[in-house]
Amino acid sequence: MFLSLIGHYYPLFGDGHKRTETGELRVDTLPVIRTQVEIRGFEDSILDCRACDSPQTVHPECFPIKIPQNDPFFPPVNISSGQPFCIPLTRSMPGQLTLGYREQMNQVTAFVDASHTYGSDKCEQQHLRTFKDGLLKATPNPLRGKPLLPTESENHECQAPSGRCFTGGDTRASEQPGLAALHTLLMREHNRVSLKLKEMNPHWSDEQFFQNARRIVTAVNQHITYNEWLPRVLGWNAINLYELNLLPEGYYEGYDPYCNPTVLNEVGIAFRFGHSLLKPSLERMDGIFAKRDPPVKLSEHFFNPDLLYQPGMLDEIIRGLTTVSMETLDQFLTDEVTNHLFEDKKQPFSGLDLASLNIQRGRDHGLQPYNEYRALCNLTRARNFDDLRREIATPVIERLKRTYAHVDDVDLFSGGLSETPLHGGLVGPTFGCILGIQFRNLRKCDRFWYENADPLIRFTDPQLTELRKVTLSKLLCDNCDAIGSEQRSAFDLPDPFLNPRVNCHDLPGVNLELWKERVSCSVGRTNIDIGAAERISPCVMCTCTKEG
Repeated sequence: MFLSLIGHYYPLFGDGHKRTETGELRVDTLPVIRTQVEIRGFEDSILDCRACDSPQTVHPECFPIKIPQNDPFFPPVNISSGQPFCIPLTRSMPGQLTLGYREQMNQVTAFVDASHTYGSDKCEQQHLRTFKDGLLKATPNPLRGKPLLPTESENHECQAPSGRCFTGGDTRASEQPGLAALHTLLMREHNRVSLKLKEMNPHWSDEQFFQNARRIVTAVNQHITYNEWLPRVLGWNAINLYELNLLPEGYYEGYDPYCNPTVLNEVGIAFRFGHSLLKPSLERMDGIFAKRDPPVKLSEHFFNPDLLYQPGMLDEIIRGLTTVSMETLDQFLTDEVTNHLFEDKKQPFSGLDLASLNIQRGRDHGLQPYNEYRALCNLTRARNFDDLRREIATPVIERLKRTYAHVDDVDLFSGGLSETPLHGGLVGPTFGCILGIQFRNLRKCDRFWYENADPLIRFTDPQLTELRKVTLSKLLCDNCDAIGSEQRSAFDLPDPFLNPRVNCHDLPGVNLELWKERVSCSVGRTNIDIGAAERISPCVMCTCTKEG
């Protein structure tokens, strides 16, 4: 907790609200992240690790965080019990089959496969399906808008007054309204695509509609992640260095069946850079992009998505996400997540500190100090704090000196967030290195990557050309309730010259007519059934395939 207090407590003054070139829309739901599975107690109960002595009195896998005497928010002593006050944390479940170094389980699939929408295993997927027309389950909108996510009443984390939270392919679908809105749009996109496929191929089965729509939405997910999101996170120099450029045409020939797509444990920390970008509230914007009051305060809406039932609320949140600047990526986090994360309003000081949790989680997973990863990523291994000056600003180094006894003690989360961003990117060189290696593997190791050339599973060349047109802006236009315009790049702030808002109809989209199943091929005046071959001249024999 002391490390969070000194190194990550959000300043009340300074340049924390400086506008950036990238909008607040961080699609946590698009890229993959390593999500740990916490150890459970008797009969799968959640361990109560709030007591500072819980490793001895509750379970040895409790890993609570002690509150220092000088914390400006949390009391060092529990007011009701008189015992020392701690923030609860349960260790991640080990997943290795044999004795040796502890390895944690990943709760989601490693690949960029839209598991946030479809689930990470067959059981989850079946729970989300209607098994009619290939559609995903949805909740009818009581205000005649487009459907919302399905709901469940058995979520123990749900804080909604209605008692019902949304469910999706990822357990965080209701974590906060911005995420819930994005999960909703991706569910709508799947159902929009599936219904369009039904119009063109009414003879298909439910399974064909579902799997083809899933394949298209997964490709959309991959393209937006690598084409729009990653360049803004890493910068183009790192995109080139780690071979993350997408192809403008043709097929990707880099698939390696022997490479390891497993998510690096370090990614579970590096990917948390986004916590620094959070603002205390989500701004709302009306149809003419004027602010609506009140904004959506994060601490009041963790696992409470009820406001999305209000008329126009989802669109207002999306407009705000694409219009209002995010926070600067630095070592500071808003106190909405350092003091009030998942807070129970009926219980004082029941919130968590996200920065402390991130640091403690890295230690739980046995990650090496920041200095080790500097060396692995071809930076100079620091012998003292002053050796960090090329990558970290002097005032930040002074904060690190007050927090850590030696440069080798600096945690990966603290050191990585403290670095000056790469040119054109958000993260510094160490987080950039970790993420660059991971996303290179996620493309190179994925047999079902949307650009892959495998003739048994690939998209046709015309289909691939269409998928390369997709942008997040068009996805928002297609699936919000009543958004009529959007800037060309939803990840960048609107600008009348560099990034103007345009009518949604003027944004290029995917022509799904190219997924209409062929029953024959026409060559001149000759019709050839699929799978058949016909001689169309003395020297030319043509075979009709699904690709033409």
